[in-house]
Amino acid sequence: MAINIDWENMTENSIDEDLFCPICTEPFEEPVCANQCGHTFCRKCIINTFRTKSQCPTCRHTLTIDGFHPVTTHPFLNQLNKILVKCKWCSQSNIQRGDFKDHIKICTKIIIPCPAAGIYCDWQGQRDQMQDHVQVCPLVKIQPTIDELKTIIKQQTEQIRFLYRILERTSEHHKEVCPEEPTKNETVYCDICEQAFTIDEQNRCLHFCPEIDICFNL
Repeated sequence: MAINIDWENMTENSIDEDLFCPICTEPFEEPVCANQCGHTFCRKCIINTFRTKSQCPTCRHTLTIDGFHPVTTHPFLNQLNKILVKCKWCSQSNIQRGDFKDHIKICTKIIIPCPAAGIYCDWQGQRDQMQDHVQVCPLVKIQPTIDELKTIIKQQTEQIRFLYRILERTSEHHKEVCPEEPTKNETVYCDICEQAFTIDEQNRCLHFCPEIDICFNL
């Protein structure tokens, strides 16, 4: 693949030549092997190569991108993981490549976004500058309230969907058991509380039933 933006190799001259990708000439990252010819490349390198031609870059055999499998040989992967690298952000050296993901999570100089980036704070800065920004960022201060409102809205949305499904089922049940719509001034009885009420123009479809509170039962 292209040169890594986060690290640089420290001991390139002492790295076994079998650990280098023939496309990018850097130590393998996410190595994959061709099923047909057995040649190995970085995953990103071979994907980029196949955008222009479907051939093995080493032996020119015609291949497909599906004809590769990840390299899982532990001794091979362990050699790659033990390569010593230097962080380009903080300049810390002698980091084993297999440990670099853990280092980048705590690297003090890497550029990270504001914790309130999800609500449109566009600040970005080094990790060791984060606390100073958080102290003055107005969006960080209101984020807990916004998160709480989002939770309430989500819960209410789910309740509305639930009520809508109940209304749909009630409507279907009504059509099955009551094919004829009551006429004006006709006396009908509630199926739940058995209370009698009269259909009129103002209260044609709705009836308050004291025996059931649908919201209470959600």
